[in-house]
Amino acid sequence: MPTAFVPFTLLATAREGHQRAFPTDIERLVSDHHAPLSTVKATSTMACLRGAIAKDEHTATEASLATFLADRLATNGIHLDITVRLED
Repeated sequence: MPTAFVPFTLLATAREGHQRAFPTDIERLVSDHHAPLSTVKATSTMACLRGAIAKDEHTATEASLATFLADRLATNGIHLDITVRLED
């Protein structure tokens, strides 16, 4: 059975105390072959990324996906403030 994917846009901003690591964190995000993301626009403290994720309970709302992604990033040592927008 094919897996359904949910496209999303992620706005990431540098967390207080983690600004120096922000460019490296964004590079790690876009180079991860497990969760491909493409950079739409980036500055030294903000990045807009697009991607898709397999549909699951964590994709039910934008808030649940943001929490899920933030938790996964934190376990990999990436500390960003993120906002997610699900796309139709």
